[in-house]
Amino acid sequence: MSENKPTIVFLSTYPPRECGIATFTQDLFRYCKKNLGSGFKFKIAALNVSPLDSYKYPPEVAWEIDQNSKSAYLDLAKELNEDKFIAGIIIQHEYGIFGGVQGDKLLHFMQKCQKPMLVTLHTTLPSPDDKMQMVTKKIIELASNLVVLTKSSKKVIEKLYPESKGKIFIIPHGIHPVNFSLQKEFKIKLELKNRLVISTFGLLSRGKGIEYVIEALPAVIKKHPSLVYLIIGETHPVIRRNEGEMYRLELAKLVRRLGLQKHVKFYDQYLSLPDLLDFLQATDIYVSTSINPNQAVSGTLSYALGTGRAVISTEFAQAKEIVTLDIGRLVPIKNSLALSKALLKLFNNEEELLQMHHNAYDKTRYMRWDNVAEKYTNLLTRTIVPPVNLKHLYNMTDDFGLFQFAKFNIPDKDSGYTLDDNARALIICSWLLKKSSNKHLVRLINIYFNFLKACRLPDNSFTNYFDFKNKLPTQQNKKEDLAETQSRALWALSEIIINPFISEQIKTEARDIYIQSLSLRFTHIRAKAFAIKSFIVVSNSLPELKKTFITRVSKYAYDLTDILKKNSDNSWIWFEKELNYNNALLCESLLLAGHYLNDSFLTEKALSSLQFLIGKTFTFDMYLPIGHEKWYKNHAKRSQYDQQPEDPASMIMALSCAYRYTHNQEYKNLVHKCFSWFLGNNSLNIPLYDEKTGGCYDGLHPSRVNLNQGAESLDSYLISNYIVSDIN
Repeated sequence: MSENKPTIVFLSTYPPRECGIATFTQDLFRYCKKNLGSGFKFKIAALNVSPLDSYKYPPEVAWEIDQNSKSAYLDLAKELNEDKFIAGIIIQHEYGIFGGVQGDKLLHFMQKCQKPMLVTLHTTLPSPDDKMQMVTKKIIELASNLVVLTKSSKKVIEKLYPESKGKIFIIPHGIHPVNFSLQKEFKIKLELKNRLVISTFGLLSRGKGIEYVIEALPAVIKKHPSLVYLIIGETHPVIRRNEGEMYRLELAKLVRRLGLQKHVKFYDQYLSLPDLLDFLQATDIYVSTSINPNQAVSGTLSYALGTGRAVISTEFAQAKEIVTLDIGRLVPIKNSLALSKALLKLFNNEEELLQMHHNAYDKTRYMRWDNVAEKYTNLLTRTIVPPVNLKHLYNMTDDFGLFQFAKFNIPDKDSGYTLDDNARALIICSWLLKKSSNKHLVRLINIYFNFLKACRLPDNSFTNYFDFKNKLPTQQNKKEDLAETQSRALWALSEIIINPFISEQIKTEARDIYIQSLSLRFTHIRAKAFAIKSFIVVSNSLPELKKTFITRVSKYAYDLTDILKKNSDNSWIWFEKELNYNNALLCESLLLAGHYLNDSFLTEKALSSLQFLIGKTFTFDMYLPIGHEKWYKNHAKRSQYDQQPEDPASMIMALSCAYRYTHNQEYKNLVHKCFSWFLGNNSLNIPLYDEKTGGCYDGLHPSRVNLNQGAESLDSYLISNYIVSDIN
């Protein structure tokens, strides 16, 4: 049973390979597993420098990938695509770990992989070369969502790659949860008692700028002779392969020349996490030494602050963002004199230094790995499209049809049935049958199709409401305009007619009903929109009626553009004087008509109205459907609630259509953002989709979710899920 859980795959370097990204991935893996462990499985695809590497990986490593092998990436993508339980991929991106020029080997995997991919960009350069820019642009295009670790990184990426807007999120580098402690007990433990300790840790390379700290020490030691500088970490494996220990030997020579042998200690080893934390907690001031002003993030700086240690850092990107005067000091890059002055100033004021330790600890609690992993898992569950779950659809359906409402997740039988709900269910089951020969789907299709037939009236129109007890039309049918019901029924029939996996008997019946129902005429704009969809869907399957369909599509589409012109002004490009329900259907129908008739005028009007609707319903990071408390009138204040699932479903259909016809990546980005409304990326940050039941809650109120899981909400979610799965 446990094998059937959705699985998240991390693609990255991984310990025991010595690499900062590997350590990051291991920490993220552990805490994501802790957060989502009961519902998901987690595996690692670990990158090796060459096929000759023989790391003894832990059990979670399911694949070892030669980072320079195109076939290894393609094989991995193929295997993941074929495994229906692989729900998504988290890629830790650094240009140097993926092989090729600027890591372009990764693109082989991303172009082949059909699963949602969440990519963390660890390096964000403001002036990349042409190759790096090309690789990054492609990564951004192929990723479902992106993570950067700082605000400055987000600004850099969005400026260079505007297509990233709307799919890029900031999640800080994680830190380990430790209790705040003063240095004394750790100095005793590490035999550093009575010493003033400064430290730098990390894999050693020339980019660390350690020499500038060493050159700063003599002036500080004159006033603080107990000072010791700990240089913690072995030489980076890639550096060691290329030049051996040359850089460390140069540093040791500098130490001897300055007579600092008693004040500088090298710890040439890759420390375990407990040992590393001991050294950090023994530190009085941590020195972050990068000489790269564009370095996006430093895990070592994050770890030091997270243990509650004041820092002095060179002015690189992350440091300028998080090192404030109450936790440390910034100094110019490659400036030993500035380092000396900063060290002296902090050591000369013990009370201020102690307060900095406390401030650093308090200000970094949000960066704890458990908080960071929660942000990743929240984003991941919004990135992943949950596998289709028809449990609630089965639960809500009896032998006659789909019940209209539910009390929580229990069918409210007294509410009866509607053709609107059963037609939607018929459409989604027809779509799903194309991907699966599930016998339960065939049964549901028969039920919903028979319900549609029961709704037929002698004049070839359809009734909508049926009661449960007598299975007869109710009086409510006489109180409402059922134009949309008629055209939605036509749409459902058209989906049945074109489906090669539905029995010929049902298709023949559907075709006969459809042709007879062409006597219907529509005046309401949404009814016209549904009719346009229906005519276009079925057009090629009823070639003898092609001219009729062209005429009808053209008439209804131009009716819509006339209405659009009548109700629009410079700031309001819409079909009505208000935005109300199922709005995006109107844009979608015009877009379909424009493509069907090869009419650029209709396409232009469709896209301009869709862009207007996007502007009214999307914020930078989420979709905000028009509230149903009251409609949003032109020049009036919009209602934020009650938000209902029919609206994101409608928007997803329109956006996916726009993406299909324009190939504009922004529409695809918005599809995913819109779908994430169901998964918790909404104004209450609460999921509407109930993964336990497979149902969908009926809406968002100002402070709560409507916990009932009715048919319209369920149909809307299932339609949205299908389209998003199909667009990936």
